[in-house]
Amino acid sequence: MRNYIFRGGISAIAVITLVLTAHPALAATCESLADLHLPDTTITSAVSVTPPATIKNPMGKADVTTPFCRVIGVLAPTSDSQIGFEVWLPPADTWNHKFFAVGNGGFAGAVNYREMMPGFERGYATMTSDKGHVNPADNPVENISWALGHPEKIIDYDYRAAHVTTVAAKQIIEAYYGSAPQHSYYSGCSGGGHQGVTETTRYPGDYDGYILGDAARNHIEVDMDGLWDVLAASLSDPANAIKPPQLALVHQAVMKKCAGKDGGLESDGFLTDPRMCQFDPKELECKAGQDASTCLTPGQVVGLKKIYEGPTNPRTHEQIDFGYPMGTEILFMNFIGKTNPAGFERPWAGILTYMVFDDPNYMANERYLKFNFDTDYKLLMNKPVGNQTLWSIFDNDNPNLEPIKKEGAKIIHYWGWMDGNDTVLHGLEYYDRVVANQAKLHHLKPEEAARETSDFYRLFLVPGMGHCGGGPGPNVFDTLTPLEKWVEGGVAPDKIVATKYVDNNPKQAVQMTRPVCPYPQFARYTGSGSTTSAENFVCAEGVKSAAKEK
Repeated sequence: MRNYIFRGGISAIAVITLVLTAHPALAATCESLADLHLPDTTITSAVSVTPPATIKNPMGKADVTTPFCRVIGVLAPTSDSQIGFEVWLPPADTWNHKFFAVGNGGFAGAVNYREMMPGFERGYATMTSDKGHVNPADNPVENISWALGHPEKIIDYDYRAAHVTTVAAKQIIEAYYGSAPQHSYYSGCSGGGHQGVTETTRYPGDYDGYILGDAARNHIEVDMDGLWDVLAASLSDPANAIKPPQLALVHQAVMKKCAGKDGGLESDGFLTDPRMCQFDPKELECKAGQDASTCLTPGQVVGLKKIYEGPTNPRTHEQIDFGYPMGTEILFMNFIGKTNPAGFERPWAGILTYMVFDDPNYMANERYLKFNFDTDYKLLMNKPVGNQTLWSIFDNDNPNLEPIKKEGAKIIHYWGWMDGNDTVLHGLEYYDRVVANQAKLHHLKPEEAARETSDFYRLFLVPGMGHCGGGPGPNVFDTLTPLEKWVEGGVAPDKIVATKYVDNNPKQAVQMTRPVCPYPQFARYTGSGSTTSAENFVCAEGVKSAAKEK
């Protein structure tokens, strides 16, 4: 597959490529990589690591038991760029001749050691980056102060860092082993999922296979959904604030009304297809004399309906974005954390402060309480950032995956039905638009376009799973193995088996297994055998997508 070079240095890359192609056996020593000259790149360290070794930072740690060459570098594609990255290279005799890159959570700000391990332990040469900035140790993934006055760093974060580090990592791998990787894979969830999305839409030649989890296609859009939720939850109005006790109450009512009636089992403790659940929060509105702990105030009912419905324009009443499906209540994350949402723990606060209004006092002055989803939303979309707009930088919502298809690359896209941080309806809508695009391009009927799409892109919706994991349903599964089989052997995944451990702790006993099916299929119980065993479920066609057009 080809590389798309972002800027400059073409002749230097060509020379390196010619030398390595002519002399594939001329592998480098680890320490000599410190002297490797690559475009816009400084190798700050190249050392051999002898296990056991624990490598950590505020984002997590990795306990390494295999010797490897650790390369640390910085990329500067612009004068205001400083993109940190690491490449871990296993010994030549254990290298599987493949490359594995991982993304970051939130707004990054540190390399992601923890997520490197699944690929590294399989013999992959592995890479991660900090996406172009380093955050404080006490807020490693949500701090966005680095964006103030630094438009190039915003571009680095959203899409440029993912690409240029990929190019550099491949060159380092080729220099070290004397041959290029035979296959390249990317994996990321949440912010890392978004990072992978930018690769599929902007640089489709970078990887052979992608694992995209809970992958927002427009980070700004998702975080403004979070602001909508904060305002709807009325955290500034204690009498009508929606807090965990009310969410638990609502969730119990939803499960009582809908569990077992959506294609799943009543005993599951989660919904299989929440779109089939019809529940009105007004059913819980307090009646005269009722214990307030058992019902909702009228204000809470209104707020909850807004969260389910999603952001709307107050002037035109046009739907701006999606809300959350029923059954997600106990995992809502965007608005129940602190009773004072002025804390910078949520990305929307940093975006408004440092990217939109350029005002460090924006939150302290509680300006967010007056955010207008008509005029302020338009200002956000059109905010100039260099020669682009903020929206155009973050908008990777192109459903045309034809370049991926032509490259022969494959995408496994998964999403938790109970994701309370980024609604699963984003994934459903995107799938529908990818299929519609295939139908348009190739003059296919909808069912033909769906089959065509399944040859290169499959969406797996995980019942009972929250944001990138957790939740009451099975939420631990291997996506790398099925992706390898699909890319290297042509065997597309017809299901992925997920496991639920006691207390969501893989060190404890298995509580349940369940197949996760490629949409629009869902897991259906065969009617016999244990309901906690995946072998007693089959993948069958479900209800067509109910995601509304925005």
